[in-house]
Amino acid sequence: MGSIRPEASSFDGLGNHVYLEKQDKLRDIGVDIHTSQIVVVGGQSSGKSSLLESLTGFSFPRGQGLCTRYATQITLRRNPVKSTIISITPRSNADPALTERLRGFHRELEDFDGKTLASIIEEANTVMGIRSGPTKDDSSLPMFSDDILKIEISGPEKPHLTVIDVPGLFQVTDGVTTDLDKQMVENMARRYMENERTLVLAVLTCLADPATEGVLQFAKAADPNGERTVGVLTKADVVSEQAVFRKLTEQVQSTSLKFGYFVVRNRGADEDDLDLAECKSKESLLFAKPQWADIAELGRAGVEALRTELQVLLTDLAKRELPKQRSEVEQRLRNCRAKRDAMGPARSGPASQREYLINLASKFEQIVRDALEGRYEGDPIFNDLRMRLITKIVNLNEGYSNLVAKKGHIQCFVGSHTNPETAITFKYEKDVKDALKSGSSIQDLSGIVDHSEMVYDGPKNSIIDFIEKCYNTSRGLELGTFNGGLLSICFRKQASKWSEITESHIKSTIAIIHGFITTLLEHVFVDQRVREELWQIALVDKLQSAYRQAMMQAKGIINIELNGRPSTYNHYFSDNLQKARLQRLETAINTASSLVHDSRGNLIADKVQLNPKEVTKLVVNKSNAEQATEDMHDILKSYYQVARKRFVDTICRHVIEYFLLDSTESPLKVLTPGLIVQMDDSQLDRIAGEDAATRRERQRLKLEIQGLEAAMKVLRS
Repeated sequence: MGSIRPEASSFDGLGNHVYLEKQDKLRDIGVDIHTSQIVVVGGQSSGKSSLLESLTGFSFPRGQGLCTRYATQITLRRNPVKSTIISITPRSNADPALTERLRGFHRELEDFDGKTLASIIEEANTVMGIRSGPTKDDSSLPMFSDDILKIEISGPEKPHLTVIDVPGLFQVTDGVTTDLDKQMVENMARRYMENERTLVLAVLTCLADPATEGVLQFAKAADPNGERTVGVLTKADVVSEQAVFRKLTEQVQSTSLKFGYFVVRNRGADEDDLDLAECKSKESLLFAKPQWADIAELGRAGVEALRTELQVLLTDLAKRELPKQRSEVEQRLRNCRAKRDAMGPARSGPASQREYLINLASKFEQIVRDALEGRYEGDPIFNDLRMRLITKIVNLNEGYSNLVAKKGHIQCFVGSHTNPETAITFKYEKDVKDALKSGSSIQDLSGIVDHSEMVYDGPKNSIIDFIEKCYNTSRGLELGTFNGGLLSICFRKQASKWSEITESHIKSTIAIIHGFITTLLEHVFVDQRVREELWQIALVDKLQSAYRQAMMQAKGIINIELNGRPSTYNHYFSDNLQKARLQRLETAINTASSLVHDSRGNLIADKVQLNPKEVTKLVVNKSNAEQATEDMHDILKSYYQVARKRFVDTICRHVIEYFLLDSTESPLKVLTPGLIVQMDDSQLDRIAGEDAATRRERQRLKLEIQGLEAAMKVLRS
């Protein structure tokens, strides 16, 4: 622990005053801005009040118990004119009427005596509404207040310093204060101490044990590394034992606190008639004694040394924190202005209410249009990848198409292999499960989107056995062919998974669109009450109707494909059928072929020899059932491929792209300026009319913006 820093003696330069004056002006504005300040914390009977008197030169009325019920801010300012101004800074959560009443308390004095000051402080207590004077026994009134009594003292000889005194920490023993009072005082002390721009002046007596002293425990909790705490040991005049002197010297020299400890002498209990100059003289005489030499040489003895060091520390802190304060105030000002702008102008009648909603509906409509066209540079909401709607829908449709192709059929066709699962398919299955899970938890989607574990198993067995069984159990008098109804039966069985897969796809798409809409509404309609009223009055029913219509369209398409007669005019059906028959013939030829060798037994390249008997077996030695099964398989396979592609395209184009995205009945088109124009006055008032809470919020934002703008002027000056 070194001696007092050398720059302290030159502290009173004008440049240093500027930094502290900025902090004073920021506090005067009345906006909750963390400023660089000193808070004095100590227990009852720790000598805190006497220390404050010595530091500030301000004598509180003694024996009145007047300044112990709230935080007291004492600001010293160098000014040619002597004056003392006493006012009240309201608590942050005071209602407007109380705030106005508290701010109305203002007393300015050029000179005064203890009796006048006591009377003024009694008035302040009454305005704050705490127990004091005539109301001291009124248990309906609180004992303590979160308001701040502000005392500004100006004079030509005053140093530049601001300290905040909080009520002394105490234990509940007097029957007047309660556990709630104790907790309130402790919370008040913590609130000030935890501010990282606060220097903590921890006051305890020279005879106190630092290991058990409550104020040091509070300071350590708020400042674990001791980087903002200055310890002050009071009542030096009561020390007489050499062991105590040695302990104090060790404590002052310790490094437990970065800024160490100071030792001061307080006004004694029988020294009420002494003025501050006499008290200062007594302190100087005390520390001139030999037993205090070690501490005095360190520059850690006396109020003057403490005051000078505090001025230096506070100025350093103010310089360091000024850029951070400017950044914080700028950010708060941007946020407040954004909230104010989002609220729009005051909405007292139908015309202003309609204009307000039309503007927001237009913004909503524009962002929807950008989301559908993939123009993601227009609004910051698209920084959230979940809001890039058309990209999500396209990826989802692609995954759906892949899933139907790879896992949509029950059994494998001859000549087809089980398709391996692709990354697209795997991601799609996960996305669908996640979307269904999130959608099922939304009350507005109840009965539309549900969550059931989907197991997307791929085809495993050959379909030939199933076709044979159908043929043998349903054949009629056909000659060399099969009953046309068998194709419908086989196709319906082979494509039976389409329904489940498609319904899950539509539901997951609805969940994604619904999430997009609700997030966008929160982004555009920042006023929660307006958003909720608009949702209930104008949107939710239309959204649910649009979702159900899309589901009905999907079910209609599924019904046509699975329950209607197989039919197609697509020439790819005949192409596929010819390819299937050609493939079957090539397989037969390859089976009946053998390689040709020369007389020496060498293989003759590109030469094969057909065995006519084997070919004949493959072509003519088939039963009617075998031939019909083969023909039915090839026709079914060819039709299935055409129907699958047609079905997937119809679902994606007709249901999703049209009914859910682009049509005038799309859920994305439920909120338009036209909807607002059609609303009657009562609907407008319910949605956009300003209730008392909204008017209070508008007024609060107005006052906060004014305060923050004033703060920016101070910080930039």
